[in-house]
Amino acid sequence: MASVLVVDDIPVVRMTIRKFLERGGHRVVECGSTAEAIAALTTQAVDLIVTDLWMPGQDGLALIRHAKSRPRPLPLVAVTGGAPRAPQLFSTEEAVRAGADRVLMKPVGMRELLACVTELLAGRLKGVN
Repeated sequence: MASVLVVDDIPVVRMTIRKFLERGGHRVVECGSTAEAIAALTTQAVDLIVTDLWMPGQDGLALIRHAKSRPRPLPLVAVTGGAPRAPQLFSTEEAVRAGADRVLMKPVGMRELLACVTELLAGRLKGVN
């Protein structure tokens, strides 16, 4: 069982992702903003991050850069419905440029999310990511 940090400013989205991950056997820490997530990373040990990209205040791109700048970078899945007033491809490219390991478009399905998380966690155990 892995510990997964889920970050999204919309409570129902966080709850849905949490339920998917818990059904996959993972423990979930939830945060509603990038600032809250960065603070949680100082007190919570997590194995992987699932974050929205476009949130009020600091966006998920800032969280991706923070997670990837750690001494042991965390694997990270960005989930997005797309940037306001931009094509969906823009969000994917920005997330990858910031360091996201995978990008999933909303609405995210449980199988899709769990497969992605399983793959990234397996890579982390092998020292890949």
